[in-house]
Order: sequence, then structure tokens, then C-alpha cells
Amino acid sequence: MLTKARFLIVDDEQEVCNFFSYLLKNKGYEVETANTGKEALAKIDSLQFNAALVDLKLPDNDGLSILKIIKEKQPKCEVIIITGYSTVKSAVEAIQLGAFDYVEKPFVDIEEMENLLEKALNVRANLEYIKRYQEEYGFVVGQNLKMLNLIAAAEKIAKKNITVLIHGETGTGKEVLARYIHSVSHRSDRPFMAFNCGAFTENLLESELFGHEKGAFTGASVRKKGIFELAHRGTLFLDEIDSASPAIQVKLLRILETGEFLRVGGEELCKADVRVIAATNANLQAKVNDNQFREDLFYRLDVASLYIPPLRERAEDIPLFINFFLEKEMKDKKTQPKRINAEALELMKNYPWPGNIRELANTVAQATLLCNGPIITPADLPTKIQQKSRGEGPGTAAIPENTREALPDNNQDRDKDKDKEGQEAAGYSKLFLAHPQREKLSELLEEFDKTLLDNLEIKNGINLNLLQEDLKCWTDNTIKRIIGNALDLTFGSQVKAAALLGITPRALRYYLKEKN
Repeated sequence: MLTKARFLIVDDEQEVCNFFSYLLKNKGYEVETANTGKEALAKIDSLQFNAALVDLKLPDNDGLSILKIIKEKQPKCEVIIITGYSTVKSAVEAIQLGAFDYVEKPFVDIEEMENLLEKALNVRANLEYIKRYQEEYGFVVGQNLKMLNLIAAAEKIAKKNITVLIHGETGTGKEVLARYIHSVSHRSDRPFMAFNCGAFTENLLESELFGHEKGAFTGASVRKKGIFELAHRGTLFLDEIDSASPAIQVKLLRILETGEFLRVGGEELCKADVRVIAATNANLQAKVNDNQFREDLFYRLDVASLYIPPLRERAEDIPLFINFFLEKEMKDKKTQPKRINAEALELMKNYPWPGNIRELANTVAQATLLCNGPIITPADLPTKIQQKSRGEGPGTAAIPENTREALPDNNQDRDKDKDKEGQEAAGYSKLFLAHPQREKLSELLEEFDKTLLDNLEIKNGINLNLLQEDLKCWTDNTIKRIIGNALDLTFGSQVKAAALLGITPRALRYYLKEKN
């Protein structure tokens, strides 16, 4: 066993090696240095280290490769990456690969550096601290390695005053992660503002972001502050950043570069000190390549990039999330405690969760609403989850199109038989797949369709455009009545009605607004 902590310093600049050697030896630690990757690997093979400081740029290798080798050969050795500001993105990637933290050249705050080195030697205590912090802010991480590395990276970059870009599918918790970053940052005592760029037209979006002057447009009776002003010295979360128009992208680029902006209709230059965390479920790099998103804005946003894995890639944590949402439901609605039985839990673990954490939360809320006793059983779960466990219904959508024909699927055989009965019938067989009464509903719709066609008397001529409008009105009215029935069943509760319909409360409010 080591009697003294031993550090490995890997940097091609001898001055950096000398600096850390002097600093650490004065504290009683043992220090080894290397100026190349080859030297570093030789020392890793011959000596055991408690911690290593590794430069990202080496003459014969790179820091990420050295990091991977250290973690493979000496997993208990904590690695701190040394980087310049221009390579912060790579440093964040290093943290997600297992690095403890990163430091930027030049080393200005020696006291902060010393604290970081001490934390690297006491990593267990630091992990407990991070865990308590997560519980305090309601951010459930679980035990999945990808998520643990993600939260470690988020906790580190939260301390840095840099822009963050969060990638992830819909419902993975991008805003929750952004709130966590704000909560553990130096701006935690200042405002956190969340804003969805896809929820407004271009003109409204500009006014909401940057504010407007009195008389700037019809209805602008007073000066209004924009969200950048309201978030001054705090954090601004911009969701669906890919929805911003080219004109808005130009204004966002300017405020990110200079902190300056103009209100709509204004001539006075305004300033705001705001940390921006942007999020998207789209491939921004692909949009840049297709000239749908400004390249300069992309690189300004993508200083530190975090990717939240979908729930299907961390299925081992599903029971943890279920218990969390069950407790939340009981606490928020002050109902009797409920738990889920083993069979229902297994169904939920095997379901792919295309809507991710949000869908899981809605499913738990719906199950607690429908469950009459203290135990949630498979009968209390949505039909789509039960069908997926049997390989029925919408679950087939998860099979790639180019391989589906090669699978021995009885459902395909049934579809082929129905094709022989006529193209019309085959079309109806593909409807209402997620509904337990799909056969009856398909028959009713086919009967309605036949009656409609018989009574149109196309031979006498019709106006197809007007007919399309009439059918759209009929569809809207039907959806409105379905929503009304759901609200009646839940005594007007939009949250419970949304759970019954398998949508979010926000989506329900949208439907109510659009269909009325």
C-alpha cells in the first residue's frame, strides 16, 4: 500500500511539470512527471498513482487516450485534464469518459487548484456531497454509468461561466438538468428562466426574448422587459433552440458574443449578463450542414455539450424512477401509499418508453388514478404497455423497416390475408392498433366510410376542397368530445385527463385552445 499519495504530471511543457511538482512536494506528496505520452504510459505500467494531471495536447499522443488507459489499468486513479479554453469541449468529453475534473491554462487561482487536488484524493466524500446535492434539488440520477458520468460533467461545468448545449430526445429531462446546473453554479441565488423557442412566432419570439419599447407595434402600450433582461446575472434556458428563425439566430449570436441587444422598436443599447443553457432534440450539426442553422451560433452554443441518454438505454433505473414518481403522486395528491407489483414492474421495464421520463411520469400518474387498491397491477397500465410485452400493436414500429419483412411474424401473415380481401379492409386493419377495441372501432369506421361514399354521389360532381374542410371539422369536433369525456371522468382535472389520454397537461391545454 502507498504510504504517501502519488501524483503523475503529464505535460509537454516542462514549466507546468515543475509548477505542480513544487506545489505537491511541498504538501508531502510524491510526484512523477512525463513530457510525452510514451513516458506517461511507461510510468503507469511501473507505478501506482492516486491522481494524475494530464494535458489534452501531447506531441505523440492525446489526453483522452491517456485517460482511457489510466482508467483501464488503474481505475482508482483520479484524472484531472489540463486544457486551454479553446479545448473546453474536449475536456467535458473527458469528464464523461471518467475524468475527475479539468483545469484551464493559465493557472490563476492557486488556492482553487489546491482544493481541487485535495478533492481528487478524497473522491468518495465528494461523491456523497454531490449525491446529497442532487437529492436536495430533486434530480434523480440513478445508477446508470452514462448518467453518473453525465451528472459528474454537469456538476463540474456548472462552476465554469460557459455556455452549455444539452442534447436529448423529448422527455429525457433537459430542463431538469439545466435547473440542476443552475442550482450548483455561482449564479444559484439569481433567477433561472426557462423559455421554449418553438412556442412563438418570429415576431413574438423577438419581443419575448429582447423586450419592446412603447409603440413598437400595435398593442405595445408600455415598455416591456424581455427574458434576457429578467434573467440578468442568472441563467436562461432556451429549449428547442433549433426552432429559432435566421433573424433571431443573428440576435442571439450578438448577445452571446457581446452581451448587448436592442429592444424591439428601441434605439438604446441594452446589456445583460446571462448564462445561456440551450437544448435541442434535433441534430444541430446536420442542420448546420443543411444551412438551416447558423454555424457561428452553433459553435458559440456548443462550448460544453451534454447528451442525456434515452430511458431505454438505462432500463435498470426504471424501478427507481417509478418509486420516485409514486412517492411524488402520493405527496402531491395526499392519497394512500401505493406500490407496483412484480408483473407490472416487469412490463414497464420491457417497454421502450419513446416519450422517456415524461411518458413514465404520466404513466405512473395514470396508473395511480385508475388503481382502486394499494397495488398497481398490469390491468392498471395503458394498453400499449401490455401489448408491447406480447409483441402486439405499436411495438412493431420499433423494428427497422428493412428487416421487418424477414421476420416470421404472424401479424404480417394476417395482414397479407386481409390484403386479399381488398385494399380498403387492409387499410382499416392498421388503425386503432393501441386500442383494446380496435377491431370493433375499425368496423364502425369502415361502415361510416361506406355510408359516406354511397351518399356523396360523386357522379354528379363534388367540391373536394370543401369536403376536406368538412372532414377536418368533423375530426376536430370528435377530438373535442373525446377530451370533454376525459375531463368529465376526472371531474375537470386537466392533469388527470391528460394522463388518461396519454398526453402532457400542456398538450391538453393546447388542444383545448385550438379546438375551441
